[in-house]
Amino acid sequence: MINLGGIIDASTLDYPGKVAMVIFFRGCPLRCIYCHNHRLLSGEDEVEEHTLEQKIQDASPFISAIVFSGGEPFLQSEPLLRLASFAKNSGLLLGIETSGYYPDRINEFGKKGLIDTLFLDIKAPLSNTRLYELITGRKDVVRRVKASLDHALHADFDLEIRTTVFRGLVGSEEVEAIARFLSGFRGTYVIQEGVPDLAPEYGKGKLSGFSYDEVREMGAIASRFVDHVFVRTK
Repeated sequence: MINLGGIIDASTLDYPGKVAMVIFFRGCPLRCIYCHNHRLLSGEDEVEEHTLEQKIQDASPFISAIVFSGGEPFLQSEPLLRLASFAKNSGLLLGIETSGYYPDRINEFGKKGLIDTLFLDIKAPLSNTRLYELITGRKDVVRRVKASLDHALHADFDLEIRTTVFRGLVGSEEVEAIARFLSGFRGTYVIQEGVPDLAPEYGKGKLSGFSYDEVREMGAIASRFVDHVFVRTK
């Protein structure tokens, strides 16, 4: 059984250059102040794995990839493993979006060839433990993200790193610190414009967004250290 959060049958936005089905897993160990998928943090919608396998099989002539999102997909690692194996055997590329909270599971999936692209959140400079705790609501995240990043940088799959920006929380200074840390990184670094209106109730009123031009400027700053920078605005 999979605790399912929802499905997008075909997306051109979630896997670079590919048409992908997106499968959302419920549940997450974090409580990020700006989480835009907060409706998936709890609740239950148990679905048989074979039901999702059938949906993947039916869609496979029309898509090139599967993206597992959440929530945190690796929280349900056993059904994720079986579903990823099924999708891989169906000839589809596999993308997984993650907070990096489960480095051992990322390492396991990578070694089994069940990741083609990992989409990894780096929510704040990894040197700023206090800010990471403020954003995620947990104290044990940074060391886990560092381990996940280390696994990903040495693995045989593509890596896209993402940072979401909000005024007074993560801005130009933090983006520069992350980009400096990633100096020489050959994957893609994505700076995402945060949308305060999508935040959970516990985050609303505490967040303020940047202008389009301000986010673009952060992209220019990051480009001094990382070759492939992409800015995603609302």
